[in-house]
Amino acid sequence: MRRIDGRALGTWSLRLDAIYCVLLGGAVALTAAKISAVVAIPQPLIASAGAVVVLWAGLVLWMLVKLRIRTALQTVMGANVLAAVLVAMCAIAAGTLLAVVAVLAIAIDIALFAVSQALALRTLPTARAT
Repeated sequence: MRRIDGRALGTWSLRLDAIYCVLLGGAVALTAAKISAVVAIPQPLIASAGAVVVLWAGLVLWMLVKLRIRTALQTVMGANVLAAVLVAMCAIAAGTLLAVVAVLAIAIDIALFAVSQALALRTLPTARAT
């Protein structure tokens, strides 16, 4: 079996994470009114969260270009773990079963990005070689 290239996996993980953040954050910001009707969270908070996620995507891409891959992966993975927990907690505020499932699915998506970043970190050469 071929060994996983940690640098390539990490680069792809961070790029896809940034794309996901732009799409999800933009959708959340643009549909905050509808989301707030289903989830008991104020519309301005939802819209702000969506905007922050879009800005985060830019920061992820900046880290990919400017930081060592190991540092970028560790930072984004940590943020993804925290975000997955926070999003999962928002499921409590959901008013319908469908909303709960949708919010938990997003939390799982975010957690899967953290898993891919952890795998990339695990397969990177030792710290001296990166």
